[in-house]
Amino acid sequence: MPKTVEITLNEATHTIRELRSRENAAWRRRLEEPFKELAGALEGAPGMDLTDLQSIAQLVRAVGGTLLQSIDIVKELLLAYAPGLQADIEAAYDSEILDAFTEVLGLAYPFGGLIRKLRDLGSESSRTTRS
Repeated sequence: MPKTVEITLNEATHTIRELRSRENAAWRRRLEEPFKELAGALEGAPGMDLTDLQSIAQLVRAVGGTLLQSIDIVKELLLAYAPGLQADIEAAYDSEILDAFTEVLGLAYPFGGLIRKLRDLGSESSRTTRS
């Protein structure tokens, strides 16, 4: 049975169903493109001297386009995952769009339950060894 999430857009509640594995994989591939540039630029940031204005300007130039278009990119990706949101997404608040996108990421990358189970096993194991 597919997982679902409840999201709010334009102050209306919507239920989004998890896509099948093949569809999720295709959607994740679409997600990669817009964020490759951003990730690549940010990977270089740790070695950057952030007290040097020229370095900061270089970083802003590298990621500026992606950041400035980020809400539009997120809207496109959200609609690609759940086309039925079209009517409300255009009138939604940016905060609603970002919250909805975060929920969709949880459906597309369903590792949250696995991480919780591993954490529970780890804490159970540490309790057993302390006893």
